[in-house]
Amino acid sequence: MFALDRQAGRLEGRWLPAAASQLIWGRIVGDDPECGPLVSSSGVARSACQSWRLLHAYRIPFESIEGGDSAETEAFARWARQYRELLAERGWVDGSEAQALVHGSTAAPGLELIGFDRLTPLQAMLLERWAADGLEIRHAVAPATAAARAVHRVTCLDGGTEIETAARWAATCLDGRHDVRVAIVVPDLERHREAVRRRLERVLVPATAVTGGPLPGSRAFELAVARPLVEQPVVTAAHDLLDAFLRPPDLGTVSRLLRNGFLAGVAEEAASRAHLDARIRRYEGSGLGRSDLERLAREHGCPVLARNLAEAQRLISSWPEKDLPSNWSKGFFFLLAKAGWPGSGLDGAAYQAEQRWRELVSEFGACDELTGPVSRLEAAGLLREMAVRVLFEPQELRAPLLVIDPETCAGMRFDALWVCGLDAARWPAPAAPDPFLPRHLQLRHGLPRASAAIAAEESRRLFERLLASAPEVILSVPEVERDAPLLPSPLLSGIAERGDLALWKEPRVAQVGYARRPALESCADARMPPIAGAAVERGGARLLELQSACPFRAQAELRLGARALDEPAIGVDASDRGNLVHGALANLWRELGDQASLKRLDAAARRAAAQRAVSAALARARGSADELLRHLLDLEADWLEARVLDVIEADLARAPFVVEAIESARVASFGPLRLELRPDRVDRLADDSLAVIDYKTGGNAEVTAWLEERPRQPQLPAYVQAFGPGEVGAVAFVRVRSGDTRYEGVTRDEGIFPGLKVPGSRGAPRGLDRWDALLADWRQRIESLASEYAAGVARLAPDPPNACKHCHLGALCRIAETGADPMDEDERDE
Repeated sequence: MFALDRQAGRLEGRWLPAAASQLIWGRIVGDDPECGPLVSSSGVARSACQSWRLLHAYRIPFESIEGGDSAETEAFARWARQYRELLAERGWVDGSEAQALVHGSTAAPGLELIGFDRLTPLQAMLLERWAADGLEIRHAVAPATAAARAVHRVTCLDGGTEIETAARWAATCLDGRHDVRVAIVVPDLERHREAVRRRLERVLVPATAVTGGPLPGSRAFELAVARPLVEQPVVTAAHDLLDAFLRPPDLGTVSRLLRNGFLAGVAEEAASRAHLDARIRRYEGSGLGRSDLERLAREHGCPVLARNLAEAQRLISSWPEKDLPSNWSKGFFFLLAKAGWPGSGLDGAAYQAEQRWRELVSEFGACDELTGPVSRLEAAGLLREMAVRVLFEPQELRAPLLVIDPETCAGMRFDALWVCGLDAARWPAPAAPDPFLPRHLQLRHGLPRASAAIAAEESRRLFERLLASAPEVILSVPEVERDAPLLPSPLLSGIAERGDLALWKEPRVAQVGYARRPALESCADARMPPIAGAAVERGGARLLELQSACPFRAQAELRLGARALDEPAIGVDASDRGNLVHGALANLWRELGDQASLKRLDAAARRAAAQRAVSAALARARGSADELLRHLLDLEADWLEARVLDVIEADLARAPFVVEAIESARVASFGPLRLELRPDRVDRLADDSLAVIDYKTGGNAEVTAWLEERPRQPQLPAYVQAFGPGEVGAVAFVRVRSGDTRYEGVTRDEGIFPGLKVPGSRGAPRGLDRWDALLADWRQRIESLASEYAAGVARLAPDPPNACKHCHLGALCRIAETGADPMDEDERDE
């Protein structure tokens, strides 16, 4: 109407889109020096913008909010004054002001109002003015509740049971009928959207798939609740693409780009892109650039992606550092087109979301006066912020079952209606006055929920309208919420309880499939084909560790390649830190060679040696790191240097030794298997025996891990067998941890490795009686694990709570179906 009036010369000024208005409010609030650092400026700006709308909708004079009665009202008056001045200075008219300016002639010959529970004072004023100008105004008044109307109440255990019961009732109403329209009203649907969807699908989707129940062959229901535009998959894909091209790409951004389903070439290159994603996660560092990604795409079967990346990169190379939003909006469109967005074959909802986002980008392009020249990153950030604030809901809700909130269904008519959540805590709604408008003005003008009395009256009107929306209405009340008892709403007084509702039987897919199963013989085949030949098996000592923890995981991960995708992480994770510790200590002992060389160094020289070892270890990591990770590695250097000095102190306290080998490969046979092992370090002791040493940065360096029937840490016992039990005189972990760096292990003679336990001595773990018996026991257990693996034994973990805690193969092994629970109750709650 504003645009038509402006074309006719009846109005001046320029329309200010709602998204641009939100940006202005965000700037005003964010620039206010009196807002503390703990205040969320974006959240406050949204609330202030809503208060501005209410100020106009209820015709509250702007002058009356000056000199407010609280810090919040004073702040809002200050912001509103700045906003008004900016509108006047730029000649903008926003939606709140436009309602008082537009002429009724653009709506000729008339209007019909449907679904208005209550007119605001501004709406009433407009309609009176337009009616006086000759515009015909009609009000569609909902019919009063008839005495014969079927209205009943039911009681359910909790909110989840309430939704499931309503879904089963709706399925019965719809079964075999395609001419009815049924609705389930759920208060606060936006917040509970996904939980409600899961409950409904549990009932309606299995019924449709198996029994041909409600709506066979089509969607069973529609959730009528708007979500932020940025959460629509096609829009999320667009912003992911902008992030990938406008920022230095990290592994997470690259992974999202490769898995983006709205790019050209997805249909033919999906598998190749998935394999490339796995490869990059596993082998490439965080410093991967876009040119590197283009090369890898070309080399690994993704020519369409490589071509689009190259064209997009050429386009970006011509962009300036800063520009106006109008130019950035055009550039973003060109960039996305070069990258192949949005692909092809969009369905109706995705197409509507894409079109709305294009409109939003055009609105952003009209913000030149608001922002001035901005960088490409600032432009992308502002566009994302606008997409977060725009609520989007696809048009044409066609499913006969509609799930909707109480306010949105105003004016709608149904054949049957179920209203959830009618407990006393929600009906009537509690008071919720606006945080920025003076309280006395809210009460004087009757703003929504300004007081308990106003909120109660609004709830009563809403309740009466719901009762008049269908011939059959079911009102449900949950008995408890989070173990707290609930009382029925006083609005339900006098409405009869109904206990004979016809409910869908709700057959489950699994139940129906099981009932119809054919008679089959069953057998448990927990074996893979045995390993033949004398080749060295890949996996090394980890093969023994996995076979000990879970034979199925060992076979699946090492023989079938069932590995989890490496998760991109920001910073230095535990695995990276462990590798840095191993690298630094390896560098140290390659330089020193023996304890005698170490003892010849004074404290300053030892620190210098530790710094050289750490620098060499970090240099390799820095080569593939981005700027952020390089800064984090600089911080990591101090921790690494301190840990290396801790190990030096522990080695100075030992008996004399010479470092014999550092991460040297050694092939050893264990029963039918040949494995390549790489112990972290092997020392030659004073009695000419060997000490096999393993560095551990985690909390699992325990001697008892070697002594169980299926050892949790079989690496060191395996190393002993590789070097020959007669050659080894000590086996030890080095616990490399802040405040707890020390050796822990067992030795044949305490004199050759002080601090380690001698079998049979006081304080030694149980089961360590004699050195030779311990080594023989280790060999028997290691060879047993190797024989199991070679024979293809793939049974599930004997100890699920420990083995399954960090395993990624739960969906493949389906251990939950065996009744073995891999988690205790506390872990599941977490």
